[in-house]
Amino acid sequence: MESAPFHRQRAEPLRRESAGTARPECAGDVEDDPGYVIHLPVRVGNVDSALRLARAVAGALDFLPELDPGETTVSMVDDQNNRRRVFCDLLLPDRSRCPQWYAHRGPCGPGPAAPTPAGGR
Repeated sequence: MESAPFHRQRAEPLRRESAGTARPECAGDVEDDPGYVIHLPVRVGNVDSALRLARAVAGALDFLPELDPGETTVSMVDDQNNRRRVFCDLLLPDRSRCPQWYAHRGPCGPGPAAPTPAGGR
């Protein structure tokens, strides 16, 4: 059986060490443990398209427990240190996060299914 190209292979889930074997420098919660962030560059023509595509990609990959869609950002190709947030991501009373566009109008909460970015952001 032929193996899929490397970029098409499924990633293995993160493995957590048991409490008895954790390295002392990594003994905290997973949030405190060293880790890696995946940067997946996708180039589009304008900021509105970038925001919409970023929202769609985050939604499509939301089944991955490692994903933190609220931290999704976009940037210009030649200014990647200056990032724009895609989602509001404020903490709601039920401990979930606001899924609306960053800088949305009105109260936080589920909101409309396909909103337009507030102020073109």
